[in-house]
Amino acid sequence: MERFPEALDGIPDAVLIVDGEGVVRAANERVERVLGYAPDDLEGRDFESLLFDPGDGAAGRELHRYVVDPEPRSMSASLDLCVRRADGTDAPVTLSLGPFEKGGETYLVVTLVDVRAERAEQAELHRRTQTLEALHEATQDLLKTTDREVAAAAAVEYVEEVLGHPIAGIWLYDEERDALDPHVWTDAADEVVGEHPVFAADGRSISWQVFDSGTPEYVADTRSDPDRYNPDSPIRSELVLPLGRYGIINVGATEPDAFDDSDLAVARIWAATVTMVFVRIERERQLRAREDEVARERDRLEEFASLVSHDLRSPLNVAAGNLDLVRDRLRAADVEVDEVDAVARALDRMEALVDDMLTLARQGSGIDETEPLSLRAVAEESWESVDAAAAALVVAGDVRFRADRSRFRQALENLFANAVAHAGADVRVEVGPLGDAGDAANAGDGDADGSGAPGFYVADDGPGIPDDVRDQVFDAGVSTDPDGTGFGLKIVAEVADAHGWSVALGDAETGGARFEFRGIETVDADEVPESEGVGAPDDDASEPDDGEE
Repeated sequence: MERFPEALDGIPDAVLIVDGEGVVRAANERVERVLGYAPDDLEGRDFESLLFDPGDGAAGRELHRYVVDPEPRSMSASLDLCVRRADGTDAPVTLSLGPFEKGGETYLVVTLVDVRAERAEQAELHRRTQTLEALHEATQDLLKTTDREVAAAAAVEYVEEVLGHPIAGIWLYDEERDALDPHVWTDAADEVVGEHPVFAADGRSISWQVFDSGTPEYVADTRSDPDRYNPDSPIRSELVLPLGRYGIINVGATEPDAFDDSDLAVARIWAATVTMVFVRIERERQLRAREDEVARERDRLEEFASLVSHDLRSPLNVAAGNLDLVRDRLRAADVEVDEVDAVARALDRMEALVDDMLTLARQGSGIDETEPLSLRAVAEESWESVDAAAAALVVAGDVRFRADRSRFRQALENLFANAVAHAGADVRVEVGPLGDAGDAANAGDGDADGSGAPGFYVADDGPGIPDDVRDQVFDAGVSTDPDGTGFGLKIVAEVADAHGWSVALGDAETGGARFEFRGIETVDADEVPESEGVGAPDDDASEPDDGEE
């Protein structure tokens, strides 16, 4: 040390001076932190005997080249190697080698930087990265499952892969027994624990406490926990994670304090993932059950419609035919019987009810195919089917949208017929886009009334809907007309619902009824066929003088 004070002064790292023979000639006091040797104990030792190369030997060969041929060079070398400490343990270091001359001899200044902490951090970062990658892959696989039994089994298998802890199991809640039943577990859990217990609400256990509170709990040493279920259990540390209302995941180890903070964080994420999958599976099961129920209802409705169509129409036709024969005979005998006309009206009403019920059954099904339509064209076409010689249709603008043509016509015809029936034969019916005719609504971009949803309206100048039936106006069987079936507006609502639209009752400016449809799927004008007759300007209202189109 006395020969090399200038090489060691002020250097914060461990430093060795090595001569041309590869022998340590001096060392500063900081070498003891890295090598575990006092500086005096290193003097005279072969330098290379303190080191080894954990890689492919390249660093070791480079080191040897510098030691055996320590000629002055313009560049120094930096090598990653390991040192064998005085206690026999190994420690990674980074060596910086720099030659210098003194008294005509060439020496090496060897600086050793202890990188154990840095390597440990790198290893931990790598472990965490691998854990997160495994967690991501496991999550993707688990999200594909559609059965809770399969999901539970996969969730337990992934505990070992994601957390690296092989002892795990899932307990699922049995509502009838008010207890947590062991459902699935790993092979290691079976070997260590044996028979898995049932955790009941009236018993003492950490598992039930976690399920009841919904709060994860980590027990570093089960022997010190007074609430442990089995005092003689070989499980010494335990991580219990809630799965919502479904149960718990229990992860254990045979040694105390076996889980670090990273394990706890990843385990909580995994438990949340499993819970989310259980929720999704349950909702899908409920949805399938609902779809099955809807299918059964649809089958019953179709069966009913078939019954109405075949089993009621036939006797109605027979009754109507015989009634005509009776009327003809009575007229031949110059006898007028009012009761015959009453029976005829009753039969006509029954036939109207049958027609409306069949229509309602058809309108309740979903829409499979739609086409671009013009409100103007379909409204004028539908008006021709309405018996309204003195009534007038006004089209106050056009909207182009997608719909099922036949069923949309049915809705319009019902609204038109409803207006004639309640407002009189000279009623004025207006159809147009929501907002000002001729503006953005007509271009299919939206309505101008601030509703934010494109749509259209059908209004009349009749007396309107009485207040006492406004809330039930779309219900089946509700009508203010003694001769009405009460199904007309119900059919309108069903058509709107089948298209995904909304329909609402409002008041027209004239005091009559106004029905507003929103949520339609608008299209560009050039998508509507020319046969729809949409060439007329939108702001030209069409109003026939005599009600005929």
